[in-house]
Amino acid sequence: MIALYRLDKEMERKIASLLDCSGHPIGYFYSIKSIIDQMMNPFVVITTEPYGEELESFSLPVLSLSIDMNDVKRTWERVPKMEGSRQLVVVCGSEKEKLWLEREHELEPDVLGEACLFRPRENWRVEAEGVMYLTPIWGRHTLPAKPPKGEWHLIEPSVATLRRTVQQAESLITYTRDRLREKHLMEAVVNSAHDAVIAVDRHSQITLVNEHAKMLLGLTGDVMGKPITDYIPHSDMLRVLKTGRQELGDVATVLDRSIVINRIPVIVKDQIVGAVSNFKEISDIQKMEMSLRKKLHENGLEARYRLDSIIGCSPELVATKEQAAMFARTNATVLITGESGTGKELFAQGIHLESPRAVGPFLAVNCAALPESLLESELFGYEDGAFTGAKKGGKPGLFELAHGGTLFLDEIGEMPLRIQVLLLRVLQERRVRRVGGERIIPVDVRIVAATNRDLADEIERERFRADLYYRINMLGLEIPPLRERLSDIPLLVESMVLELNEQHEQKVERIDEDIYRLFQDYHWPGNVRELRNVVERMVLLSKGGRVTRENVDFLFAKKKVSQRIQEVVHHGRLEPEAVKIVHALQQARHNKTLAAKVLGMDRTTLWRKMKQYDIK
Repeated sequence: MIALYRLDKEMERKIASLLDCSGHPIGYFYSIKSIIDQMMNPFVVITTEPYGEELESFSLPVLSLSIDMNDVKRTWERVPKMEGSRQLVVVCGSEKEKLWLEREHELEPDVLGEACLFRPRENWRVEAEGVMYLTPIWGRHTLPAKPPKGEWHLIEPSVATLRRTVQQAESLITYTRDRLREKHLMEAVVNSAHDAVIAVDRHSQITLVNEHAKMLLGLTGDVMGKPITDYIPHSDMLRVLKTGRQELGDVATVLDRSIVINRIPVIVKDQIVGAVSNFKEISDIQKMEMSLRKKLHENGLEARYRLDSIIGCSPELVATKEQAAMFARTNATVLITGESGTGKELFAQGIHLESPRAVGPFLAVNCAALPESLLESELFGYEDGAFTGAKKGGKPGLFELAHGGTLFLDEIGEMPLRIQVLLLRVLQERRVRRVGGERIIPVDVRIVAATNRDLADEIERERFRADLYYRINMLGLEIPPLRERLSDIPLLVESMVLELNEQHEQKVERIDEDIYRLFQDYHWPGNVRELRNVVERMVLLSKGGRVTRENVDFLFAKKKVSQRIQEVVHHGRLEPEAVKIVHALQQARHNKTLAAKVLGMDRTTLWRKMKQYDIK
């Protein structure tokens, strides 16, 4: 589109007639607002010199109508001449019009045939006799006072002069369309970037800025074309423009935000023509790092259970959840103790999700499930070639992957003494070194540990380090066993049934009341884990959507076995942990894989414990 801006009707008519055959649409505009409304469309503006100055701040091609010496001559020839004397012709116009006419007159001084002066409109008066004053027709509304003798004569541009301007507009319209498309594409790319971006030309004037940069630097309004020093008085971009050297990874504080800045010069044919700076808030980098760590770990690094997800409303459980919520608000290490199957990992996940680290990763490792060498490489990672079979390029350990989040060390009481020494060093120094490596990697990880052992007793037996115990036991959380919160059994059973219905495509809708009484009379040495095992079995055995006493007859045998085991414990013949192992073996009919699953431990660990307690 070719836009005609604030032209009089006669001038619009002449230009429109010249554009009739061009095929370009014409727009007529009379205010800045009407121009702004069309800024997304490619167009060239034709206007007069005074109004062209109004549009200088817009990134638009503007062609100002002009006059030449032939137009001046034509007007001079139409005006009656004073007899008997040579006249002085004074042409008044804008500063640009004055300069162009002066240059043309110097090249062809005889065009007019009279003495000629060119003056700016603000300083038009000449102290002489016989002066003829001329000015372009678009200046008629702002004519200065009437000359002492004579009057103002208006210069109209010829058709040839107007045609030159129209031809220029036609040649610019395609170029403008391409440049506008590139401009919008560039703006879209820059605004979609995660980094804040700002660019300046060689005069340090802003040529490009995205919204993220405006937000971080506190810039408001239209800043394009303005010196960057208006907003950042001592901008380091000036140094880059002077030296031509890039500056990467600079850390600075802007508006109380810590940011990382890269500054790069723009060099064309060995000349510095500008500079670009991209920067990012450090907190954003940290969030991206956490997200990357989550994606790098194939098993996922997210906690799923909140404290509110833990089922039960008994006073014992409610008090434990309140204490866990209080611990979550701190950054201290938490040691969770309790019997196997009580849900220690659920509380660990809940503490993580209630803490300020909830946006960070959550990793869990069972210290009893891995051999010593494998546990070390899992925790601390390893470098390329650290040992036979090591993954090419090395592998980050769980401490690195859990940076900014929580690492849950389950069954920490089973951790070998050598690994305990390495763990203690990491907790003290907050730095980790990979197996076979020399780099020291800083880590920010909160530790939540869990055990079903009496660590104080383990210290006396020299199977657990006292210094590590005091390090991890800043905050202690003991999970009550199921036998101490029997009132929660109905809620737990109902929740498990709903889940198992969906899992096994069953439709258990009714559970006989005497089953709840039977469950509340049982000792539950395997705690909630054992309860789930029993509920899953009775759901699978149910018929017609109803669970009856017959479906849980097997629990009577379990109860008798439990009573016999308690008698053995009472006589001091077995330790409590050994009793649980014996019970699990009997429950699984001596299938060690199933028994290990009930106990929540690895089969290898079960073998080791059976040997330790001399269980045949």
